[in-house]
Amino acid sequence: MRKKQTRKSRKTEVRIPFPMVLANILVFVAVFGLSYVWLCARSEMLGREIKRLETVQRDTRRRLISEQDRWANLLAPANFDRALKRYHLAMTLPDEHRIVRVRRRGDDTSAVALAAANRLHRTMNEL
Repeated sequence: MRKKQTRKSRKTEVRIPFPMVLANILVFVAVFGLSYVWLCARSEMLGREIKRLETVQRDTRRRLISEQDRWANLLAPANFDRALKRYHLAMTLPDEHRIVRVRRRGDDTSAVALAAANRLHRTMNEL
């Protein structure tokens, strides 16, 4: 009896023929289209981020140049002397015999630099 029922149900099924090649092509087009939309959105977002970072970089460079100019202005000899007077600092350049000139190794003047360093050390000990 069971065999008759299964045969009967098979006969009532309606099959619509749908080619697998067409189904594969439609899936491929859908995946390709979604990938294209995702890539476009991603590249647009990255473009906006690059523009924002370029603006930040431009502002930072402007601030850097401004600070360098301000620092150079503060270190100018006239402004430096003015700052020393404003903060009541008594600073002068050292005497020539207190200056130690250091040369690279192998120079003929290394003995002179060593002698000057020894002389400075002795002078400091005397004070």
